[in-house]
Amino acid sequence: MSRKYLISFVLAALVAAAAIGVAASRAQGSTPLPSISPAGLLAKVAAAAKSPVPVSGNVAWTNGLIPGSDVASLLGGQGSAPNSLAGLAMGGSGRLWVQPGDGARLEVQGNGSDFIVVGGKDGIWSYSSATGTAVEYSHAAGATAPSVSPRPSAAAVDPLAGITTALQRFASTGTVAVTGQQTVAGRQSYVLTITPAAGATTTFGSAQVAIDGATYVPLQVQVFAKGDTTPTLSAGFTSVSYAKNDSSLFSFTPPSGATVQHKASPSMPSATSGGAEPTPVKHAPLTLAQAQAKARSYGLTLTVPAKTAVLPFEGATVTAARGGHGASAILHYGRGFGSVVLVESTGATGPSGGLTQQLAKLPGGLLTTTTIGGAQAHELSTSLVDVIAWQRGPVTLLAGGMVPSSTLQQFVAGVR
Repeated sequence: MSRKYLISFVLAALVAAAAIGVAASRAQGSTPLPSISPAGLLAKVAAAAKSPVPVSGNVAWTNGLIPGSDVASLLGGQGSAPNSLAGLAMGGSGRLWVQPGDGARLEVQGNGSDFIVVGGKDGIWSYSSATGTAVEYSHAAGATAPSVSPRPSAAAVDPLAGITTALQRFASTGTVAVTGQQTVAGRQSYVLTITPAAGATTTFGSAQVAIDGATYVPLQVQVFAKGDTTPTLSAGFTSVSYAKNDSSLFSFTPPSGATVQHKASPSMPSATSGGAEPTPVKHAPLTLAQAQAKARSYGLTLTVPAKTAVLPFEGATVTAARGGHGASAILHYGRGFGSVVLVESTGATGPSGGLTQQLAKLPGGLLTTTTIGGAQAHELSTSLVDVIAWQRGPVTLLAGGMVPSSTLQQFVAGVR
């Protein structure tokens, strides 16, 4: 699992598709597809991604991380369209368009309101008709005008290419098998199943990806918690077309009278496709000693698990204070699906501080409270992911991963 993005698996599962393959619009019959090995299927997906074509259709996604809770109603009421990007995480349905060279567009309709997300030549925008608010997203926090901070490109928010990237990355951390065929959105598809490596201590059971047998487009993603037969996260097309759309669909101008805001773009894995952007420079992760020294130079003193911690240290990244955020460090422990990320930051607006504030806003009953080193801590435990956040002096700490609550509590108990 990516050490930089603790919950990238959530983001990847919320919109399941990929703009790759060859043009095709007619529904396939039920004739069985030719047999193919897992490596062969992954190779075809990767090869097809080099020649992306338009893809569009109706999509639906569900989030069962907190079953039985009415979190969605906090974001506008049942049957209403969300009014922010965060609201999309609660589940829903809509229509998605992705077109190479033009961008991506998602529309969600609800009772008397719509929510639109557009990433194109005009930058990245969201618009809620319920609030009459249009938001333009930029790379840096605190930007008050587009000229202050460069716009992220449309390729950077392409959810379709992101699925392909996540599929390749997660396939390298577990066991991959082609476990059958099924019809999804009218397309005969292979089912690729990814499970954790043997012996991994994780709540992750498996991920099942339905891949179009003709275009090699991932049409559906389902994520299962260990021991569950119902997917915890599910997303995919219910209808799909590979016809080209008018480029104007990917342009956005705030409606007359709308309130316009400028915010930092949400963190997400790179999702470039077709060589549209230069490959970012990758730096080797820091050793623990290097991370501690670099953090001290930024005024951040790291607290780390004792040597007897249940998971081995795998690397770290440290960033200086910038854009209104304090200095922060991300420490990665363990490998694959059973890994844990420990985030430490100064200031309430830092990466862990911001998430801690969001946890505190959740309705009662979703969090448990405990004590860590004399400080109060909050834990959010679900069937798939567990998160614990606490404060130590001016530093906010957050630990989380797809591991059992007992494993995370043992890990946190060793943080000194």
